Amino acid sequence: MSIISEISGDGDSLLPLSWTAACTGNGVSLPPAKSNYLESVRESTAKFISSAGQTAVSISPDGAKHYVDHFDMAKFEKYVKHINSWTHQLPLVFDSMALELNLIALLDLLQLGSGFRKELHAAAGRGASDTIRFGCISLHISQTALDAKGLQALTLGDVSQHFGIPLFGEERPMVEGSSAVMVSQASLLRPLAEIILGCLHDTGKRLEQGGFSSLADFIIKMCSELPTAAHLVEKLVSAFPSLRDAAEIDGQQVYLFKKAQLIAYDVCQRFGKSDPKFAFPDIGDMTLFADNVVPAMMQHHGLIVPSDAIAAKINAGQELTLAETTAMRAASIAAAQLVVDYANSSESALKPGDIAINQATLDNYWWHEGKDPELRVLQRLVCKNTIYF
Repeated sequence: MSIISEISGDGDSLLPLSWTAACTGNGVSLPPAKSNYLESVRESTAKFISSAGQTAVSISPDGAKHYVDHFDMAKFEKYVKHINSWTHQLPLVFDSMALELNLIALLDLLQLGSGFRKELHAAAGRGASDTIRFGCISLHISQTALDAKGLQALTLGDVSQHFGIPLFGEERPMVEGSSAVMVSQASLLRPLAEIILGCLHDTGKRLEQGGFSSLADFIIKMCSELPTAAHLVEKLVSAFPSLRDAAEIDGQQVYLFKKAQLIAYDVCQRFGKSDPKFAFPDIGDMTLFADNVVPAMMQHHGLIVPSDAIAAKINAGQELTLAETTAMRAASIAAAQLVVDYANSSESALKPGDIAINQATLDNYWWHEGKDPELRVLQRLVCKNTIYF
């Protein structure tokens, strides 16, 4: 027995409703023309947290100073170096630089599903990030076409097979007491598979409509126009709804752009030393890649303080609303800037190391730190209805 997904679309591209609903940033106005999208993230999050978002989550300047004054530079550098090396350590063979770039970009495009972490561990024994990595490596090894046309040709069954996401739950008899006819309900992870499929289909469609053969082709051409992270982030966000990570809360636009920044960062880390068009001079201007882990780590360190209501939901592992997750993620970016500013100021006694302390490197550090055994038990943010983290 099969279940046909509900779909929405214009006839040319039918997309799962799960994906459409998860693209919550689609109706949000983008920054004005000629804006620096990295600065738009920094400015909009700071403005939100100092006004409408202040009642949901507060940031602690004193907490930032205390954190920096007790900063473990050796641990920071060790963890950041480990994270920065992942793009060089994929256990795969590529026939060209473009194919490698394409897979790295695809891995970052699909950094989603964190809200299904509990269900993924129960079904497959791995979390969201490892599920996406597993699936993308499987697609590459099977020589599945991952260009614009290939992304549109993938099916829900392909996603289930490659990413190890079950589409159906346990079978039960249609008639109680009789096993003659058994039926299966959709699994709790089916919406995640649909979100992944929608992301792949829509990205492939938009690449083809724009005259690009692949995601790598898009990135190469955008970076050939202007080799900066801000330019690439702007073009990615403008072109693909799956990267339009923004929200409008109480009339305020809040820009986060997590995955677009992550693509730019990883492209620079992997190819910046070998190709000048990927050696972005503004890589240090990026903000946190705010997801479910980093805000939880910052709460743990006393850098952000959620309201009692939000803290109770986080501690209970309950799903947060869009407004609540936006507030937590925005606060993490605003608080990280306090850490960066103080760590690099003359007031701080912290001695500079080999790796600069900026929002991107702090993100790498806190994300890796969140995997430490004693910190894995911390509750993370839970939000299923999002394609952005």
